[in-house]
Amino acid sequence: MSHPTPLPRPTLLPGLTRLWRDRHTLQLGLAPGRAVLLEVANPRATRLLDLLDGTRSERAVLAHAATDRVAPDEARALLDTLRAAGLVVPAHSLLPRDLVGPARARLADEADALALAVPAPPATPAQVVRRRRAARIRVTGAGPLGATIAVGLAQAGVGHVLPDLAGPVRPADLVGTGLTAADVGRPRAVAVRDALRRCAPDTATAPPRRGRIELVVQLGSDRPAALLAAGYAQRRQPHLLVDLRGGVPVVGPLVRPPVGPCLNCLDLHRVDRDPDWPRLAAQLAVDHAERACAATTRLAAAAYAVAEVLAHLDGGTPETLGCAVEVTRAGRFRRRPWAPHPSCGCSGRRPIRRSPHPLRLDRSSGGPESVTMAE
Repeated sequence: MSHPTPLPRPTLLPGLTRLWRDRHTLQLGLAPGRAVLLEVANPRATRLLDLLDGTRSERAVLAHAATDRVAPDEARALLDTLRAAGLVVPAHSLLPRDLVGPARARLADEADALALAVPAPPATPAQVVRRRRAARIRVTGAGPLGATIAVGLAQAGVGHVLPDLAGPVRPADLVGTGLTAADVGRPRAVAVRDALRRCAPDTATAPPRRGRIELVVQLGSDRPAALLAAGYAQRRQPHLLVDLRGGVPVVGPLVRPPVGPCLNCLDLHRVDRDPDWPRLAAQLAVDHAERACAATTRLAAAAYAVAEVLAHLDGGTPETLGCAVEVTRAGRFRRRPWAPHPSCGCSGRRPIRRSPHPLRLDRSSGGPESVTMAE
């Protein structure tokens, strides 16, 4: 009987729970889609699992099993079963060979989580980690979510995080960031760079001299949406909008120019619903008041934003393509889809000339209720 090509340094996926259902039935893993039941005539054969730590060749694993009185055919059958189930992989597929020292130890859990993910990522954990390490992400704008997002990206293995954050550190910035009370009042960009050096010292934080930034996390907007969208479109720069509106974090859309909807599309849709929107948007752009947002909600929103950036880097499909997700509280999300606006040319279509909007909003059309104040 032919056997598969030997694996270089076979490794059992880390973190698999081992549970004996009876003397001859071992369950590996708990998650649906990953858990496997092994029927073993000789329970001693399962000692082979402890040998699959990535330090031995396949031949050495089988030879060592023989010294534990495990028959060669039993050891081979168990190894082939584990391999067919996707529970044994080459050691080099978990982490890049050139990742060493503290950085390797820090990212081991991230690689293990990728290996156990259901469905599996489109690449091996080592390939995903290598891609993240080579990525450049810019976090720009103001607001209490920027520091948390920047630190989360670095902890997930992004090799270059540029915190281009406006304003001083405020108490709300301390949640989940590694910033301390002593940082309050310091420039956000400087304080966050220091925090990144502490928690992920191998992460670059200086502006890159050359090379493309893979994605920009845009925190709110301090300029007209049309101008902001045009700048990103001209550079073909992917970007993710993260905002805090009325105390509710909003993540998305993630825009991949030249495909919309873009930030200008959102603005045009809002004008369709509320002709006064440009006046309101101009006021919001210069309103730097700190918004109340529960710490748990802020952490949930930052984690979701980091996950969307990683989905983009890892070759997956971010959920915020063409939509925005409101994080109403921790664990509660509201998805709002957006379509390219016919008056915007972001998707390569000829824009339709707009005419002045003749309507005023009332409460039934989704806007605020009109109230006349008595004199």
